[in-house]
Amino acid sequence: MNPAKQKILVTGVSSFVGCHLARGFSRKSEWKVLPAGSKNPEDYEAHRARRIEFGGKENNWTVLNIKDEVGVKQFIHKFRPDIWVHHAGHATNYAGLSYDIIEGHDTNVAPVRYIFKNLAENGCRGVIVTGSSLEYSNTDKPCLESDSCLPDTPYGQSKLKETLTALEMSDQFGIPTRIARLFIPFGPLDDPNKLIHYVLEHLKNRAMVDLSPCRQKRDFIYIDDVVEAYCLLIKDLDRGGAEIFNICSGQAISVEHVVNWITEGVGAQKSLLNFDARAMREGEQMISYGNNDKAREILGWKPGEVREGISKLINYKN
Repeated sequence: MNPAKQKILVTGVSSFVGCHLARGFSRKSEWKVLPAGSKNPEDYEAHRARRIEFGGKENNWTVLNIKDEVGVKQFIHKFRPDIWVHHAGHATNYAGLSYDIIEGHDTNVAPVRYIFKNLAENGCRGVIVTGSSLEYSNTDKPCLESDSCLPDTPYGQSKLKETLTALEMSDQFGIPTRIARLFIPFGPLDDPNKLIHYVLEHLKNRAMVDLSPCRQKRDFIYIDDVVEAYCLLIKDLDRGGAEIFNICSGQAISVEHVVNWITEGVGAQKSLLNFDARAMREGEQMISYGNNDKAREILGWKPGEVREGISKLINYKN
């Protein structure tokens, strides 16, 4: 494939990762990027509207409701994307048991079948699907792409069904496909309620930070490394077939370490950290991390150090 001639459609650009993918593709190559979302830019709340502005000019924005089968068919026939980066999905309450599994199926799983069918009919060269580390079983070992998956959470179950459906459709329609199983990406424009941003904003304002014991270990990955991995996955579609890749640091880092790095990075007092003020979520895993050997060996991808990513976020200026 010649990247200079490829039209890349990115769904879910109002999301944190989606806006960085759209921006990164535009900046890193001569690809023609089509950012898409379910509504017009002015109909999103302010935080998501900023992401849309960050991810691409509004006059390039295209409205696509992936739950509308007829609309998807018309959209694909009109734009005929060479590469479809499928990032849109239902992730509200993704970490808890209150996740809406019906909405998850209707948004994450059901559209995959008719999306692939219509892409095949319109000459699409390949698909990248955003997966999740929550597809894996609860284990204290590094997760491998070849592992059998028995996810504990409704969201993880929904994303696993999406992955399996995409692999099935890839085989049925002969469209090269890559699943990018993301662990915990972080960076500018992330959800302000997530741990890293919550801690960073409070400490910048020298406010107390209420925390759990923070003994959990997680696999964090800076957003720029994620974007680079997706760029390499697009190029890897030349090999054909369908494969899963972990996009992760490959390290189980304690949340306490991350919080302390942020504290040091902004020059705040550690006395502002109120550990044990919050309880851990019921059933929360103590350790979750991935093995990234496959992405390193096949893609030639090398993520940066997590602490370096924290520094980049602290010093980020748009």
